[in-house]
Amino acid sequence: MTHRPPIRQRGSALFFVLVLLLLVSIMAALSLRTGMFQERMVSGLRDRAVSLQNAEAALREAERAIERTRFGQQGIGVDCSMIAADPPAQCTPHPEGAAAQGSGLPWVASQDIQTGATSAGAPQYAVQYMGRRESDVVLGLGDEANYGVGNGRVEAEYYRVIGRGTDPAASPGRATVVLQTTVVRE
Repeated sequence: MTHRPPIRQRGSALFFVLVLLLLVSIMAALSLRTGMFQERMVSGLRDRAVSLQNAEAALREAERAIERTRFGQQGIGVDCSMIAADPPAQCTPHPEGAAAQGSGLPWVASQDIQTGATSAGAPQYAVQYMGRRESDVVLGLGDEANYGVGNGRVEAEYYRVIGRGTDPAASPGRATVVLQTTVVRE
């Protein structure tokens, strides 16, 4: 039996294992980064959905508040019925500028329908009284009488209601949904 002298290793296996370990580490880091990015996206979608539900709840609460006031007695919101050529900021018709930034609207805090950590804060609404006008009763039957009396025209009060899912100043960096509707009360 003859013994061969040991062959001197040159370290190529070690080099390949280190390169393979480096590639696996890079792939793991990229997958973690992708996971964190997806979590942020899902969090933003959840915030938007929660804010939408809150804004809708605020609109419903504002409609109930309008219904509680007496007809012809403007006692809720800002009176925007007699606006001049240069309307005040409180009577801005577009909710983007008025609601998101505040611009002096008298925001009323609504009941927060979300609980715990899912909530970004209480929803809010603002009401703008647009005035009283005559309105046609339109049921697709022409100019029918209003419950058997009159010529089919009734006097109605118009309100612009703006609801937002949360106060953006109270929860910076969270999604805020702003909704606007018109309430007609005859």
